[in-house]
Amino acid sequence: MIDNSIFDKMTLHAKNSFREAENLSVFYGEKTVKSEHLLYAIFLEKGSLGSNILYDSGIRKSFFDKVLKTPQIKTKKSPGEMSLSKNLKNAIVKAYSLANKFKYPYVGTEHLAFSIMEKPTKVVSEILQLSYTNRKTPKKSSANPINSPYNINSSESNTKINTLDKSFLSGLLKALNLPNMEFPLLNQQSKKDGQTPALDYFCVDLNKKVLKNNHLIIGRDSELERIATTLGRKDKNNPLLIGDPGVGKTALIEGLARKINSGNIPQHLLHKKILSLDMALVVAGTSFRGEFEQRLKDIIDEVSKNKDIILFIDEIHSIVGAGNVSGGLDAANILKPALTQGEIQCIGATTLKEYKKYIEKDSALERRFQTVLINEPSKEETEKILRGIKKNYEKFHNVTIAEEAISQAVAMSSRYIQDRFQPDKSIDLIDETSARVRNNNSTSKILKRINYLKDELNKTITKKHNLVNSEKFDDALALRLLEKDFLNEINSLKKKQYKLEKNNPTIITDTDIAETISSLTKIPISKLLSQVSNKITGINRRLNSQIIGQKEAIKSISETILRSQAGVSGNNRPIGSFMFLGPSGVGKTLTAKTLAKEFFGNPEALIKIDMSEFMERHSVSRLLGAPAGYIGYGEGGKLTEQIRRQPYSLVLFDEIEKAHPDIFNILLQILEDGSLTDAEGRKVNFKNTIIILTSNIGTNEFTKASEIGFNFGKTISRKKTLQTKFTHIKEKVLQNLKDKLKPEILNRLDYILVFNTLSQPELKRITNLELKQLKKRLQNRSIVLNYSKQLVTYLAGKSSSDYKGARYIQKNIRDLIENKIAEEIIKSNSNENKIFIDIKNENIKITTSTKK
Repeated sequence: MIDNSIFDKMTLHAKNSFREAENLSVFYGEKTVKSEHLLYAIFLEKGSLGSNILYDSGIRKSFFDKVLKTPQIKTKKSPGEMSLSKNLKNAIVKAYSLANKFKYPYVGTEHLAFSIMEKPTKVVSEILQLSYTNRKTPKKSSANPINSPYNINSSESNTKINTLDKSFLSGLLKALNLPNMEFPLLNQQSKKDGQTPALDYFCVDLNKKVLKNNHLIIGRDSELERIATTLGRKDKNNPLLIGDPGVGKTALIEGLARKINSGNIPQHLLHKKILSLDMALVVAGTSFRGEFEQRLKDIIDEVSKNKDIILFIDEIHSIVGAGNVSGGLDAANILKPALTQGEIQCIGATTLKEYKKYIEKDSALERRFQTVLINEPSKEETEKILRGIKKNYEKFHNVTIAEEAISQAVAMSSRYIQDRFQPDKSIDLIDETSARVRNNNSTSKILKRINYLKDELNKTITKKHNLVNSEKFDDALALRLLEKDFLNEINSLKKKQYKLEKNNPTIITDTDIAETISSLTKIPISKLLSQVSNKITGINRRLNSQIIGQKEAIKSISETILRSQAGVSGNNRPIGSFMFLGPSGVGKTLTAKTLAKEFFGNPEALIKIDMSEFMERHSVSRLLGAPAGYIGYGEGGKLTEQIRRQPYSLVLFDEIEKAHPDIFNILLQILEDGSLTDAEGRKVNFKNTIIILTSNIGTNEFTKASEIGFNFGKTISRKKTLQTKFTHIKEKVLQNLKDKLKPEILNRLDYILVFNTLSQPELKRITNLELKQLKKRLQNRSIVLNYSKQLVTYLAGKSSSDYKGARYIQKNIRDLIENKIAEEIIKSNSNENKIFIDIKNENIKITTSTKK
């Protein structure tokens, strides 16, 4: 009979393996359970760490079937009546010794498999011989799992923190009917290792960690003083750091640990040790009720016994609800009594959003902490931080970071990365730029070659092992030689790479930073690096070349952008906000499209919102996203989601007068604060957008003027008459606008622009531009198009006969020109043609000829 007490400190997989080993011993007609039976059972226990180790060692099921032979006469004993062989008893003792040495509270299949293979019986040796395991040294294959107490990824995770005590180990010898002796490996465990096993495993010693890196804490003197003061209080001596993600909360605590190491700290903090608790590791593997609570209780007990320990919990909001399964206590409720009674000191860190969501609602937990607000550093402080840590990134990437690159990183990250915070976004920008530049330098080819050789080396090693297992030793020897060649070439290339990087250091410049920003924002680097004055002057010129007859409107737009880019106007508003009014076909939509292309460098940077879709009150939520509990929650709003993904855009609100009045409240917030908060509480930044509203208000005034003789055809006095009448009409249009829209909207716009009607010369210029576009399209089909000046004059005059502006020019070209050209192309059945278009007696004549 087997004494069941030996299983008390075994994992579930280990217990299952022993039950299967008993069944195997009965099946093979043995009187005792032997080592080979347990090894076979461990191999069959799929999902266990021991089974994985055996398989990775080359052992297969067929080896057991070959060595273990079924007897003719089977034993009559049942599995419950079996006893253990002497060799297996010794292996069990060895397994417990291993678990104790490496601070495992439970014995797993990996310990049992290791013990059996270390001193194999004759039968086990035959199994190992089949797989050539004796050539690989079993210790090496199982060292990693055993050396790491609590293999969290394994299903054999422990349930308690306490290591195996001496009394239990002594009782084990009695249960196995072994003589009293000094328990193997028991005395090899140092006293130091046994003092805080829970903290040693679940925590990281920040005092030791900061000794290994050179990350200095720059600035933050007032925050460090506040934390030190809070830690010195009698009550509420638990600081809680609250700040936006990326402002340096964790780095601040590492800076505190560094000050403790240096002794540059108040007296009450000397000799203190800060341990960072990994809450995810505490929760991991706690599959049974009470396991998590026991782990956390052990941690609290160890901290309370060591008054020099300060516990640091990053993302402390995660303790709320952590480990709460089937009615058990969560981490927050377990920590509360210890914090109240002053048994432990704890520093927490979280974001303001998470603080409000989790901790502020729990007043009992909140009052046990003293909040310390960590603000985003200024640009000057961020530059100091970057100068302090740049050596670490220079060493890692083997580059040199120029001083102007640091200034550029802070300036551009502040301007173009609005959804993150300093210094995190500047550090990331430096890091990413260094990685990109290094990958593109002269050693990149060497790196690619090294990576290729490493892949080939791994393939060769795998093939070699397969050949050894197949007993093809000659072929395996050839691969071994090839393996050596790969290793030699890799080492040679690494030396060459080191020399190249040492002799030709890569320098990170401000241009490199701009290239990274360009790839992130899709803004051309030429526009990022160009001077503000040149950029604005260029926009003004390019807009005027593409938008005919609207110089006054374009001038207003350019001046607004100039003020914004020069930093004269407020920083909390969009780049510019305009309302476009005027008759159809004078260039309002074209201005928006052209501005998006010229300023943001991307024609896709235009977000058009048709306000006729938002006439009902409930449709307002579509802009910001559906609220919680409604269909569509979490999908994001039509406006906010597009701006979050493409923050550098021109937003065109078309036909704004058709929108529900509640829409204007959203517009007020955009125009005033440059931001919106969507349905999920995320802040969406509009500071890098241009806002344009279009409206048909007052269009009837232009139509009335045309009907009563405002259109004078081709007469010379037409232009002067238009200018005279336009001022009068503009006043009426603006008055209609004030009657229909709230003044708070109109007053927040930079400009309300009424687009001019087009004169005859302007219509001719537009006609010429449209014909040039047609000519360009035909060139793609190897067709050369030419036309006379008379044709341009004719089309412009015909288009001015109705109040439709440039759109009527496009219609006339389609109807009178494009249709006839299409007929000629089909008739000739050839793309190698020359086409000339002229006008005679108000009839359009098309002449075709073949190119020579």
